[in-house]
Amino acid sequence: MMAGSFLLEDLAPLILCVEDEDALRRDLVEEMEDAGYRVIEAAGGVDALDQIEAFRPDLILCDIDMPGLDGYGLLQHLQEKAGDYADVPFLFLTALAERDEVLEGKRRGADDYLVKPVDYDLLRATVDARLRQIRRIREQSRSRIAGAEARLAGGAVDNAARDPAIAAVLDLLSTAILVIDQERQLLFSNQAARSYIAADAEFRLALEQARRGAGSGSFSVWLDSSLSNLEDGDVSSFGFSRNSELAALMVIGCKLNPQDGRSVLALFISGASTGSDLSPQVLASLFGFTPTESLIATALAQGNSPAVVATQLGIAQTTVAFHLRNIFQKTGVSRQASLVALLLTSAANFL
Repeated sequence: MMAGSFLLEDLAPLILCVEDEDALRRDLVEEMEDAGYRVIEAAGGVDALDQIEAFRPDLILCDIDMPGLDGYGLLQHLQEKAGDYADVPFLFLTALAERDEVLEGKRRGADDYLVKPVDYDLLRATVDARLRQIRRIREQSRSRIAGAEARLAGGAVDNAARDPAIAAVLDLLSTAILVIDQERQLLFSNQAARSYIAADAEFRLALEQARRGAGSGSFSVWLDSSLSNLEDGDVSSFGFSRNSELAALMVIGCKLNPQDGRSVLALFISGASTGSDLSPQVLASLFGFTPTESLIATALAQGNSPAVVATQLGIAQTTVAFHLRNIFQKTGVSRQASLVALLLTSAANFL
């Protein structure tokens, strides 16, 4: 199936309001929505944990004195998962207004401490300031990543083909990787790909026919379509079925446009080695994904579009978008093609 790249929309920040008083919680939700934020809500700490795992908000606004898991307990739980939620501002909003209580809240690690009755102007200003701070940090990180990607894209393909040091690094990967240009010329193959192609006569024949333009099979059609129709960063996948009893393959193509103007297609052959099959459990261990994020990342790395992933998992596309934003943040990439390459090569060499 073909899958276009997913361009993450510039969504408004997501606020989680945790408050056990129904009327006040509704007021907080309306106030934040009027300020232009997206809002989810929870009536207590346990409910908040479910919302955090499902959506990973950009900021948490939380009461302290609640039945069951109180605000202190919720904050401690998140601190124990610091790698996942270290960049999520946590604001207490509480009736506990004595000086010692405010100091205790800050000692516990809250980023801010606001008291009831709510001063909504101060609330908005505090939320705005905290989110601006986080946005600056993330933009700086993305800028560094984008600069590194741009430097690599300028000559990555040629360097891999000509530089023995770079080729040696790629040969260490157990994932089979091929790079083909628009004329179907094979620019690069790592050791895993060369070994696999040499051992699998059926796939080798199909690949050679597709590269020569002599094949009329579905693999040749898919390769032509991927080279011609995909945009930079797009991903597509092809299930290579067998006439023999050998196991089927998943071939994942990532379109790349180096700065020299050429377009190339990077092919990852999933199933060509025992190390190249993705496992949600492995991805969770490597990147700190939640269970849902691991399932979505696995499906995306198999070349599926976010719409297809939503259908497969029985969830809304907006839910996939929430999780994909978190996946991009945790992996440090910004497009599906980069995600595929990172997940396949990382998971392969973890096993």
